[in-house]
Amino acid sequence: MFKNLFDFSAKRNGWNALGFYIVYVLAGGVLCGLASAFMAAWYCVYEPQACSDGGAETGYKIGRLWGPIIGFLFTLFMGCAVVSGKKLWNSVPSVLLYIASVLSAWPFGVIIAFIFVAIISTFDNGNSQKIEDRNGEENPPLE
Repeated sequence: MFKNLFDFSAKRNGWNALGFYIVYVLAGGVLCGLASAFMAAWYCVYEPQACSDGGAETGYKIGRLWGPIIGFLFTLFMGCAVVSGKKLWNSVPSVLLYIASVLSAWPFGVIIAFIFVAIISTFDNGNSQKIEDRNGEENPPLE
């Protein structure tokens, strides 16, 4: 279920895609939380009067601002890594799913957006199709 998590070119079955989804949604949530906490702490250092209540309200506001931004960037990067790793930029379904994941990252967050990325991770590599096509050519390349 958790095999080849860092190999973005690997073809996953349903269970491996679920493991990929779980790990990267948790990683995205941790990344969003840490980035938001860092930004809140940084803001409280430079604007101490805004954090007079201990920073809880300010931290919440900054988290609501920066969490979606970091989640959007995380989905943009990870989806691009999967599509590039599989060399599927010429595949219409994978590019449409990538666009859907990026567009859904802002309003719905990483939890919904990574469903599309996990689906892309189940596709075959773009290389396997090209190798099969080359084997059927009349003039094979020189060895």
